[in-house]
Amino acid sequence: MKFCVVGINHHVAPIEVRERVHFKETDIIQATDDLTSDSLSELVVLSTCNRSEIYFLSTSPGEDIKRVASYLQSYFSIAIEDKDFIKKSGDEALHHLFSVAIGLDSMIVGEDQILGQIVDAHTTAMDLDSSQKVLNKIFREAITFAKYVKTKSHVSDHPVSIAYIGVKKMEELFDLPSCRTMIIGLGNMGTLALNYLLERRSDVVACNRTYENSIKIQQKFPAVQILPFEDRMKGLVDVDILVTATSSPHTIIKKRDLLKRTKPLAIMDLSLPRDVAPEVGDLENITLYDIDSLQEIGEKNLAQNRKTLEGFIPEIEEKVQELKFWMSQIKVDPIMQSLNDRCDEIADDTLRYIFRKTDMSHNEQLKVEKIVRSSLKKVIKEPLLSVRRMEDSPQKETTISVLKEVFGA
Repeated sequence: MKFCVVGINHHVAPIEVRERVHFKETDIIQATDDLTSDSLSELVVLSTCNRSEIYFLSTSPGEDIKRVASYLQSYFSIAIEDKDFIKKSGDEALHHLFSVAIGLDSMIVGEDQILGQIVDAHTTAMDLDSSQKVLNKIFREAITFAKYVKTKSHVSDHPVSIAYIGVKKMEELFDLPSCRTMIIGLGNMGTLALNYLLERRSDVVACNRTYENSIKIQQKFPAVQILPFEDRMKGLVDVDILVTATSSPHTIIKKRDLLKRTKPLAIMDLSLPRDVAPEVGDLENITLYDIDSLQEIGEKNLAQNRKTLEGFIPEIEEKVQELKFWMSQIKVDPIMQSLNDRCDEIADDTLRYIFRKTDMSHNEQLKVEKIVRSSLKKVIKEPLLSVRRMEDSPQKETTISVLKEVFGA
């Protein structure tokens, strides 16, 4: 039984691949149904702007890693080169999850959003009953550790996100208080950008597919102007900066939409899949930043966060070893349960025979029952505890396999 992860992320896969391999809620349900098998018993799907990774528990890790990688390609109808995958198992997979949870593996090192996304992914898996005893333990440990790191490291004291990096870049290019900015999409990322822009006194007009959400934003931020989604092209005429952060599966701004524009425009596309067609950046007077280009800009500023979080790697190693030991111990649990059940059956038969052949009071029967059941449990307890305490090794695996075969566990 090994903990594994297969997927793509910003370290290995280009944006053209990442924007196509992205799980919606219905995709997660489908993938859970399709991938769960006798060997792959538990799984959690984590899908964000910069990664789509499937964490799972497998008794045949080599085969299941290949199967999950193949599934991602067939489900999303895309050929993914082997170098564009991450494929990890055992210690490496555990290290990866902990590094992701604390923000060390993020595109913007130390960003806060990833922990909430991991919590949501695990909650969804629990709702689907695809995260059970083992993955529940692993993910809860990773989430608890990440909260501890954020408290101890103080990396969250200074807001760090793609939205923050983007707004800082806009601040370098423009005098934000004298600029007009349009934001299309008011989810988490769009709202973050909105906050940062308002802090810098930019004139902001907001546009969202669901108009009611726009009104809620305006009630919270009265200075924000609201524009219906269908009027977004009209609103683009007089803005200096455009921020897009929708969850649209296709581009909402194409090259033809901006052909007649002569006024300079900076576009910050915070979405994946991308909201703005890449060729828009070829137009004169248009400067286009997507999440990859923003990451390159922010990398220099994140060196301190990286150094701080890398200081927790030894503690991650301790957690990994603790989880490995726990996982090695629970391998004996099914055998112990099977033997406990068998002991109960033997005790029931034995006690029925004794009580038929003797004339005992109720209190005497209770005492005899306690002695019989306790004695039987002692017979199996010590040998199984010895197996549980054994170091992980081929010998331990062989012993467990023999015990399962003998006792039908």
